[in-house]
Amino acid sequence: WSWLACAVAAVRAAHLTPAQRDAFFENGLVVLGKMLDEAAVAAIEVEYDRFMSGIHAEVMGKNFTDMSKPFGTPFDEWSVINGMLPHRYHPPLRNNAWERLAAEIAAEVFPGVEMVQDYDQLLDKRPGKGDAVFAMHQDMAYWPPASLTANDTRTVTLTLAIDDETAENGCIRYVPGSQKEKKLRPHRPLAKSREEGHAVVAEVADDEEIRLAEVPRGGVTLHDEWVVHGSPGNQSPRHRRTYVIAFRTRAIVDAERKAGFTHSHNDDVNWDVFNPEIA
Repeated sequence: WSWLACAVAAVRAAHLTPAQRDAFFENGLVVLGKMLDEAAVAAIEVEYDRFMSGIHAEVMGKNFTDMSKPFGTPFDEWSVINGMLPHRYHPPLRNNAWERLAAEIAAEVFPGVEMVQDYDQLLDKRPGKGDAVFAMHQDMAYWPPASLTANDTRTVTLTLAIDDETAENGCIRYVPGSQKEKKLRPHRPLAKSREEGHAVVAEVADDEEIRLAEVPRGGVTLHDEWVVHGSPGNQSPRHRRTYVIAFRTRAIVDAERKAGFTHSHNDDVNWDVFNPEIA
């Protein structure tokens, strides 16, 4: 039985090709294509839509917001719905097919390393919302500095497309290779302070290459912690819904929690504490 269990695990682990893994490290982002079948996506979609309707909004506070607008903007005026930490607030989403698949893929990206779920996030760009923009940024601008964990920042952030993601509805765009320096670029807050809004924006030169990451429903992208990326507004008549799960090493997550950082927008400890030059 031990041999059989290992064989089954090996088969289940065969999600990434060597070329895809190489592309992740070379470009900072890779598109895997369709990874979940329609039945699995449809089952997740039911609970996704329940959660994003705002059924937990009162208890979630700033974890249910529109990151493209100031905190306190009325729900009917939101352009992109951002639901942080659904795993914490909505039990029906726990241990779903995407969570299990994401964990397996993360283990393939960093074999032999204990990668654990750091946070999850749901994003819905509403139809026809040209201002549903996620400004270009590096994830490390939102997180504790590399020095917190002796410069070990190993991360893989996996994004599942609930809808087809295209240029028209605001798919991810990124600067390939921008992660190689492993250095935080200058960022500035979009609002006057984190009390007014959570988003930051990075400097991108006019001559830098920007690629689009178009993904079909059920498809997946992977990106790392340093790559410069963002997404434009939704010019289409349909939603652009995504389900994000980030995995980091056990040591990094333990260090974050010890520092009081949980990825909650309600925390006192956030990017303006770790990166005061942005604030």
